[in-house]
Amino acid sequence: MRYIKLCGRAVSTLALGTDYFGATVSKEDSFAIMDRFLAAGGNAIDTARLYASWLPGGSGASETTIGEWMKARQNRDQVFLITKGGAVDKGSIERARLSPSDLRYDITESLKALQCESVDLYFLHRDDESKPVEEIMPTLAEFVQEGKVKALGASNWKVSRIAEANAFCEKEGLPPFVASEIQWSLARSTPEKHDDLSLVCMNEEEYDYYLATGMPVFAFSAQAKGFFIRGAASGVDSNNQKAISRFASEENIGRLNRLKDLMAKKGMSAAAVSLASLSSRPFPVSTLIGCKTLAQLEDSLTAADATLTQEEINYLTNGQKL
Repeated sequence: MRYIKLCGRAVSTLALGTDYFGATVSKEDSFAIMDRFLAAGGNAIDTARLYASWLPGGSGASETTIGEWMKARQNRDQVFLITKGGAVDKGSIERARLSPSDLRYDITESLKALQCESVDLYFLHRDDESKPVEEIMPTLAEFVQEGKVKALGASNWKVSRIAEANAFCEKEGLPPFVASEIQWSLARSTPEKHDDLSLVCMNEEEYDYYLATGMPVFAFSAQAKGFFIRGAASGVDSNNQKAISRFASEENIGRLNRLKDLMAKKGMSAAAVSLASLSSRPFPVSTLIGCKTLAQLEDSLTAADATLTQEEINYLTNGQKL
């Protein structure tokens, strides 16, 4: 496993996504997946207050399952624990819940479900650009001061807003955002293609900021909903409709074809090539792997030590000859 440096910790370049843990992924299967991930050298586990809330009986299930696992295994100190708050129910997430009372409610409920006193990294799950950063960051600073949160991050925030928030924090002596979590994979996409305008997807402006600042990025949907894995094995049409509508552009099909070429040349899996195309960038990147089965986890773990050169990344993304 490779690691990035964040908050004075070595954080695995594979982060375990847990959207459905305790809901459509049973408690027993969730425990087995987390056990295997930790044994493989992974330590970054990513959850959210929102996760599984769109499923019957799923509200809080992911955090609760992780909390029960850490209590059963007595391994909280081995986990780089990430959660998120400030979002509203799926389907109505155009604006976030970022009032002091909403944020305090979420962090309180998260810590209760996770059965711990603090999380290592706390992301705001969404932004509300109508709300000034001056009204948001002081509340988050209180969480840090109270020991509930060790560090702060912004999920689905544009870099212009992150920069604005951090400039305010520097001026006021408050803890800044130290990491970002956005949608990013080898397949280019947009919020419109996801049918969710509250998302932020990696683009040139976003990328330039992370390159210039060195801010670590956690990439969600990093495997493009299996677009490359299924596409490499059985062709683009073998993907489900969600993956096709979000990722099956002419540009991304070209990237898929070049990925298959690199797989053959380097003896790597589709998962390893696609994830390494992100984690081998010049700034720190951890890719989220949303595994529902141990078999899916094992496939993703083929990327644990995988790297690509900048020339290979250029070949994948724009066809520049090797």
